[in-house]
Amino acid sequence: MRKVVKLAGAFLCEHPTRVVLTSLATTAATCMVIWLAAGYDALLQSFDHWANVALGHYELSIAPISTSEPTAVPQAVVDAMRADPAIAAADPMWLKRTVIRGNAKPFDPNAPRPAQFEGGPPNILSEYAVLCSSTENAPFEIAGRWLNRQDPEALEAVVRSDTAQRLEVTIDDEISLSHHGETRKLRVVGLLKAPSLGAGSYAVPNMLTPSAGDVFISSELGEAVFGQPAEISFLSIAMAPTADVNKFRFGWGPKLSQFDVPVQFQEAYEIEEALDESAAADNLRIQSYAGTGISLLVALLVIFCTVNMGVTERIRQFAILRAVAFTRPQICLLIFAESLLLATIGFVAGLIISWLLLSGVAWAFPRILRHGAVIGAHSLSLAAVATYGGAILAAAIPAWRATRVRPVDAMAPAAQSPPMALPAPLILIGLTLIAVNPMITFGFPPTAETQVLGYFGVGSISTALGFVLIAPAVVFLVDRLVGPMLARLLSIDAKLLESQITSHLWRTTAAAVSLAVGMGLFISVQVWGFTMLDGFLVGPWAPDAIVAFPQAGLPLERMPQVTQIPGVDPQRCLPIVVEQPRFSEDVTGSAERPTVVRQDNLVLVGVDPEAAFGADSPLFKLQWIAGTPQDAVRQMRSERACIVPDHFLKESGLKLGDSVELTPPENAAAPVLYKIVGGVRLPGWHWQTKLTGFRSRTHRAAAMAFAGYDDVARDFDFSAATHVWFNFTGAEADPDKIATAAQAIFDAGAAGEGEGAGEESKVRIMPVETIREMTRTNAARWLWAVSQLPIAAVAIASFGVLNVILASVRARQWEMGVLRSIGISQSAIIRAIIAEGALIGVAASLLSLGFGIMAGWCGCGIAQHISFFGGLHPDLNVPWPAVSLGLAYVLALSTLAAVWPAISIGRRRPLTLLQKGRAAT
Repeated sequence: MRKVVKLAGAFLCEHPTRVVLTSLATTAATCMVIWLAAGYDALLQSFDHWANVALGHYELSIAPISTSEPTAVPQAVVDAMRADPAIAAADPMWLKRTVIRGNAKPFDPNAPRPAQFEGGPPNILSEYAVLCSSTENAPFEIAGRWLNRQDPEALEAVVRSDTAQRLEVTIDDEISLSHHGETRKLRVVGLLKAPSLGAGSYAVPNMLTPSAGDVFISSELGEAVFGQPAEISFLSIAMAPTADVNKFRFGWGPKLSQFDVPVQFQEAYEIEEALDESAAADNLRIQSYAGTGISLLVALLVIFCTVNMGVTERIRQFAILRAVAFTRPQICLLIFAESLLLATIGFVAGLIISWLLLSGVAWAFPRILRHGAVIGAHSLSLAAVATYGGAILAAAIPAWRATRVRPVDAMAPAAQSPPMALPAPLILIGLTLIAVNPMITFGFPPTAETQVLGYFGVGSISTALGFVLIAPAVVFLVDRLVGPMLARLLSIDAKLLESQITSHLWRTTAAAVSLAVGMGLFISVQVWGFTMLDGFLVGPWAPDAIVAFPQAGLPLERMPQVTQIPGVDPQRCLPIVVEQPRFSEDVTGSAERPTVVRQDNLVLVGVDPEAAFGADSPLFKLQWIAGTPQDAVRQMRSERACIVPDHFLKESGLKLGDSVELTPPENAAAPVLYKIVGGVRLPGWHWQTKLTGFRSRTHRAAAMAFAGYDDVARDFDFSAATHVWFNFTGAEADPDKIATAAQAIFDAGAAGEGEGAGEESKVRIMPVETIREMTRTNAARWLWAVSQLPIAAVAIASFGVLNVILASVRARQWEMGVLRSIGISQSAIIRAIIAEGALIGVAASLLSLGFGIMAGWCGCGIAQHISFFGGLHPDLNVPWPAVSLGLAYVLALSTLAAVWPAISIGRRRPLTLLQKGRAAT
């Protein structure tokens, strides 16, 4: 064994440049894995689960649906929750507002007031939210102690940390709590580290969660202070350790609206983000595994190129070793030892560099990685799998080739590899395998969710194997078709390029595939991302802008004033009312598998049917998939009817003429039926409803539907328009000026009703182009973050290309000496070698493009059955600017990889090259 290792080291020392380049590639691959895995570990330690989110140590919150008047959660809801085995705790919370004083100065009514409090009641700066609870434990991290449950009527309180700063109190200080002329002194026993939960946007109402309280007291003390029995403002839910939060939430969602007082889960954006925190960690963990797989492939291909080149160059040496002393197993062991030595160099160097990088990040950004960055067993194991796994797999074929060498081969003359003919069998097998993925994804799609992962695995593997099998044919065709064109472009003799990349076909193919691995993934991410984005980017159906009015709404008699605002097209300006009712039945199957379009509610927009859909120039220019605008308008005039998106028809299984029953949030006892009279395409309705305040009840919705204005206003008790949807008169229209004019119109009507002019009374405008820009920006940011890993893989693989070209140049030194001797210029030789690198890049680009488009397209198809954001069935969208930039990146790297070998060989004198002889290596 010792002599095998020594001999492997000696072989590597013969070509130090090759070893350095291979080691750099494996080092980079190791760093990539450790960076992702160790970063995941460090961030996971820094998350402080549930401590810094609105729900505290709870996972869910239940509150009344109605927002128009204070209501309490029925006791029946508490009993139902506590009876469910998935619930670990269901704690009622009672929220009241009253005057609280601390050590702060008394309120001075003549003092300057912040703008948000102008016109408010004189005690608004001293009113705080008191949360009464009988829980045994604090809902958030606490300094001091929680309320004494042994003596629940003790005069003590726990104060939020930020509220304590405003009151200028700390532990053991006193606060005074006043209600209806009675004042009680309470001792502060703890400071709660609870974040504030504001609305953040007019589209999201204030949520009832544990973080809504400023001061926390026991329920028993609350009853004494407020002089009434405790009510249940909301219910905080802690899940059992083995329970599925999403399954529980969507399973109970439709049932909650059936209680005497309809209730719902609190699902504001902030809470949704809290629920997704663990999912984000899982995504980062999956990304670390994906990085391991990509690094393994890159290490495999780079080490394969190096070891395989060594086997090709040392055929006679292996034959002599076989003749002298070595057996076939020892030759095999020698190849594996050489591969593992290369892996060890890269692994150790990568470990050191990764530790330095992570330590630097932890030092530079201590707030992000509060616990530092440590390379643990998880990171080391993944890096070892990527590096050593790739090395072992890479040595398999070269070891098999080396063991096939016979002792007599030492006497045979070195054979020149002839150009390979077009490998027709490989092409046929490869094309057949490539066709498998689209066939099973679109031709025979999965009928059950359990089949999806199997389809995805079979499709992905067949696609990858198919492109690997046709890779030699692609290299062959590039050599034959692109080579002559490149020769003319570079003004060199085409014979200088003829068969240069096919004379060592498998070596060149491995280099091209190694580049294609990363770029293929990059293109697939771009195709997948932009194709999925099409379903979320607001299409041309949407009018130019929406004005959202505060809760009081805009009376219809004031609508003519809005149409006269400069910049508003009076012919295409309609008032609307918007509600977000739940389905009486779970028609989309959200309880089975919730997705972005499988929810228990929809957004219902009430609008004048004739002006919106039936006029010669309607406000909404819709693409009708089912029904016609004329029939839809006629039926919407005579009966309660609606128009729904085409994806809703697919997910629900409903069709034209069917009815969907909706539960009014404020009157659950009186459900209403809406007949479906049209199906239309509404790409981008998600972001349209998210950013315009349409989703006023909950964070998600299954669809946006249109119905008659009068029907929606009557069924859901609207006395005024909630929004105005309109077109601009031209590109010169100023949205800010329109919003200011609409604000003046609203204020003029609200002044007589005594409504304040605070933030809650502000009119807002949302242009559709702003929504599109925000969607594009967010998508581009996400796609760039996901694409960094494939781009890094391409850069790492370029070391393999450099190795291949160095070996190719070294093997042809005598030939180049002859060419220089017969008059071929130094410049022509340099350009020919650079062209060789460019040809490898072209082959890699073609493989990347084919694999990326196929994988992205089929990935979108399979995502419709498994992804949360599936269900919209968008058309294929290839983002050619991003794809072209990626292909140019590959071509640039492969071409630059050839510059050093080209200049190196071009500077040598012809005599020096001829002295190397035909068998030069």
